[in-house]
Amino acid sequence: MDRLKSAPGRAKEAIVNDVTLRRTVRYGSKAVRSAPSVASQYLQERVPIIHWLPKYNPRWLLNDTLAGITVGVLLIPQSLAYAKIATIPGEYGLMSSWLPNFLYFIMGSSKDMSTGPTSLMGLLTAEIIRDVIKEGYTAQAIASAVAMSVGIYSLVIGLLKLGFLLEFISIPVLSGFISAAAIVIMLGQVPSLFGVSVGTGTAKIIHDLFAQIPEFDGPTTGIGLGGIVILVLMQKMGQRWGKKSKVIWLLALGRSAVVLVLFTGISYAVNKNRVDDPIWALSKVKSSGITNPKMPDSMLIQKVFPRSIAPFIAAAIEHLAIAKAFGRKNDYVIDPAQELVYLGTTNFFNAFFSSMAVGGAMSRTAVNSDSGVKSPTYGLIAGGVVILSIYKLSPALFWIPKATLAAIIVTAVWHILVPLRVFYGYWKTSLVDFICAMLAFWLTLFVSSEVGIGSAVGFGIFYHLVFMAFHRVRRITSIDITNSYRANGPQPIPLDTQVFSIQQPMLFYNAYHIKNQCLDTVQTYNSGDVQTLEKARLERNWSVAGERRAHRLRGKAEIIDEPVQIRNVVLDLSKMHNIDTTGLTSLKDLKADIEKFGGTGTHFRLVGLNERVRARFARFGWAVYDVSNVSERSSKATAVYTCVEDAVFSNGRSASDAFDDIEPVEVRVVGSEKEKV
Repeated sequence: MDRLKSAPGRAKEAIVNDVTLRRTVRYGSKAVRSAPSVASQYLQERVPIIHWLPKYNPRWLLNDTLAGITVGVLLIPQSLAYAKIATIPGEYGLMSSWLPNFLYFIMGSSKDMSTGPTSLMGLLTAEIIRDVIKEGYTAQAIASAVAMSVGIYSLVIGLLKLGFLLEFISIPVLSGFISAAAIVIMLGQVPSLFGVSVGTGTAKIIHDLFAQIPEFDGPTTGIGLGGIVILVLMQKMGQRWGKKSKVIWLLALGRSAVVLVLFTGISYAVNKNRVDDPIWALSKVKSSGITNPKMPDSMLIQKVFPRSIAPFIAAAIEHLAIAKAFGRKNDYVIDPAQELVYLGTTNFFNAFFSSMAVGGAMSRTAVNSDSGVKSPTYGLIAGGVVILSIYKLSPALFWIPKATLAAIIVTAVWHILVPLRVFYGYWKTSLVDFICAMLAFWLTLFVSSEVGIGSAVGFGIFYHLVFMAFHRVRRITSIDITNSYRANGPQPIPLDTQVFSIQQPMLFYNAYHIKNQCLDTVQTYNSGDVQTLEKARLERNWSVAGERRAHRLRGKAEIIDEPVQIRNVVLDLSKMHNIDTTGLTSLKDLKADIEKFGGTGTHFRLVGLNERVRARFARFGWAVYDVSNVSERSSKATAVYTCVEDAVFSNGRSASDAFDDIEPVEVRVVGSEKEKV
């Protein structure tokens, strides 16, 4: 009866003393108390304009206006060109460009960043359109569904501050993916540049390109290659004389707009009387203003949502990399989480206007920075320029040659190709990095971007998990004795003792591999208790696998004679910062196996438990005590030492005290020198 009455008391005591429950209550209470202030601060971080606008200097307005006009003019040809990559009508490229600029004015944390359509987003959108358009949807409807999906991914990652997940994609993977994407984009411009028809897929395009050389259309080829030549020459002029002449500098910055105006004028002059049969293919952009906002089809969003992970990853990584790079260049700090929130917001609401997914653009951001921009205020001007083109420039945009847009695309993406020396650097630095880069490159080039990124990232993660799972335990064979001992310098570990240093966490994926390494080493370099081994042979005479393994390991270690019986096993855990249930279970199994192998006189000792690991031992129910603390000593607990010397040379006491009890023996110290200990 007394035992029944005490049961509720014991249950109450267990609940009160439960570490996990107490921590949950403590952190939960702290979160509730701080929620109002944290929420207010969090909301303010999402709208950076309220911090920088009150400090805005009116003298900055001229710089921001000039930068906004420059970026807005550059956005027009690039929006048309990147819409062409995405295989949507050109006017929807323009439709994708105005809202991001206005939203960045409110939500941006970088003064230089220019967002809008990009070549990479165009390619990834085109891949999805190519597969889904067979189900009867229009290209622009699919593009807007992709944009909304990218927006949702970005908002979730940004609002929850989970951007660290993007760091699983290594730099070599990005290099391989971006280089392959650039080649795919350029190959996709072959029909427009040369006026021929080619198949789909990299291999098919390359085959058709060379097979149809005799069929290249002369006027189209002339327009396309002429545009490329002029763009390259203007870039070289800017690099050589831009610092000396402001005019040349401006022409070089706006070279794509200059080429667009030049060849659009030529096209109009040549084709104005032959609209139905132009000499070269026209873009035929028709813009009657901003479309009425509408929600993308929900069923379509469900179809493209899983495949939109690749565009999201590409947009997020590219956007953050550009923002951080220009922040370092111009000496300010961006907020990565806020940039992801902005990216999500702009893509989500952009989707209501049948727009393609957008992100940060390196070329426009560089132009913006070089133009002397002072704040995100430039976005108001740039967005206004795009809206002006949507409403007023439609008649002129109709006559743009497709070959000219193709020329702008080729010269723009040529610069994102990663040089071969970078891949050679990966080869010299790490074979794993090189393999990841090559997987991303070749699979993106010949299969798809999703397969390329997924395979490369998967291989990298798999390799490093396997590497950690098969971590080699370090066996210590000698230690440096400090001046507090009678002998100084390196001293060999006694033959009846094995010392192991575990230098990484013991978790579910590597715990038993580490345990097996330790046990194998003990059974290789030491013998067990004679009576225990004889009893084991009698009880397990049907199995000889263990004996054969021990014999094989000793043969590999060139051990012929029966080694010394094991007496002490020391685990140095001073560099191990984490352990889980599987790790603790494997250590307990190791302790049991060693004591069974060596007999009752075998000692299992630990060294250097940090606070986190020690707490895990206690919550697991494994009692440990510090040898230096006499009051904690227990026959049922495992001894914990502060250093390896104490664990090796002591008998439950500090090593300096225990040294007095060691019988003098002759040991080898260095080379042929010998010293009495």
